[in-house]
Amino acid sequence: MHNADIRVLLVDDEEIIRDCITAYLEDEGFIVQSAASAEEALETIAAIRPAVCISDLRLTGMNGERFIVKAHSLCPATVYLLHTGTLYSLSDELREIGMTADDVLLKPIHDLSKLVNKIKQSAAAGRTV
Repeated sequence: MHNADIRVLLVDDEEIIRDCITAYLEDEGFIVQSAASAEEALETIAAIRPAVCISDLRLTGMNGERFIVKAHSLCPATVYLLHTGTLYSLSDELREIGMTADDVLLKPIHDLSKLVNKIKQSAAAGRTV
């Protein structure tokens, strides 16, 4: 699978993080759409059907965990990753939709090539839950 075949949705309320990660992933050839809130992302996720969705945990309004649960009901084939600056243990709800500790990425990601590899690996594996 080529990066150009992988659609990614990035949800983060911090503009600088959203813009930097989006630009990097686009430079790597991914098709990237970003959203500043969970609510904004929910409006578009069903239309774009991303292979991978990366969401910040602490968002203004609906948090990343609630967003992923709602988004999964709209797009269950999407692989969801949480991006957070704090130590976090997955809730039972997130485990039920197939997320594991490997789906939690700690901020800041100093080597964005690791994020690229995680996206490629996740898109290739897909989710069948």
